[in-house]
Amino acid sequence: MRSSHYCVRKRGTEAGEPAALSDRELEVLALMAEGATNNEIAIRLHLSVRTITYHVEAIFVKLDARSRTHAVALALRQGILSDEPSSNEQS
Repeated sequence: MRSSHYCVRKRGTEAGEPAALSDRELEVLALMAEGATNNEIAIRLHLSVRTITYHVEAIFVKLDARSRTHAVALALRQGILSDEPSSNEQS
């Protein structure tokens, strides 16, 4: 897995903003951005692979994404994720 970290910047909640992702979907999306597989995400979040698959599918639908890479690209473009370290991460 890559060592870069992605942080969640905002959640779409108002009209005209990106589809609102749940807190868990945002966690899964951030781990997807780091290159984690469904199995790796399941282990890190202490969930089943099927549950992670469900979250990934929901992310695809909400972002209208065709793939994991496309979902991450859309999330970065829409400001849902940032590739800059969050203020609580140490360098």
